[in-house]
Amino acid sequence: MALLPTLLAIGIGVGLGLYWGGSLENMMTWRPLYWQALLGGIGVSLLLDLFGIGGFFGALLLILATAAILGFAIVNLRTGGMVLVVAGLGLNLFVTLINWATPVSGSALVSAGIVTSKQLPEVTLTGGRELADGALFGFLGDVIPLPWGHVISIGDLLILVGITLVTASVLRQYQVGGGSPRSGRRNAPNDYRSALDALGRGPAPRRGPGLHPSRRVVPPESKLVKRPGSDPR
Repeated sequence: MALLPTLLAIGIGVGLGLYWGGSLENMMTWRPLYWQALLGGIGVSLLLDLFGIGGFFGALLLILATAAILGFAIVNLRTGGMVLVVAGLGLNLFVTLINWATPVSGSALVSAGIVTSKQLPEVTLTGGRELADGALFGFLGDVIPLPWGHVISIGDLLILVGITLVTASVLRQYQVGGGSPRSGRRNAPNDYRSALDALGRGPAPRRGPGLHPSRRVVPPESKLVKRPGSDPR
């Protein structure tokens, strides 16, 4: 994942979070589960780009780094927007495993201004990527050129949108199914399963004086008490 688009997504998320009533203090106190996996995956990804590791070993490290970040995202799935991060990482991991490298479109590199069409035959990529326009499921690879000299994938787009929403949710302390302290939904279901189970139970039975007339229980005639002077019929 390119650094500039990631920072841009975080910045937009901060703006949205503050606009929706969040606080920067909430971001500073956020303690997600298994954050070590996130830092480890990001660290390995940075080392891949820094040292230009390629070939079989580069692809292996990229797969392990992506899997670590994906694991972090899964265990923190209740954070608003994290489901998009999981989907994007899943697509990236899938296409990398299938091709044992992330396929990169040569035409996308030219469109992004990274290389010229004359330089393309001599391009050698590192960091677990390879130039492969005809790769299996290649449309899931890095095929989308950005105007500032980056090429990203469909999965990367999902991740960027997810990072934006996750950042905003962290500022608001919002969790899927659990609401937020400001929303007044503290008694909401705490997980997806509970929320779906509640939907499957159907409407709750009516109680009290609000029962429909057709459901009111009429006592037997023999038990009715007749008042003096009332019509005997």
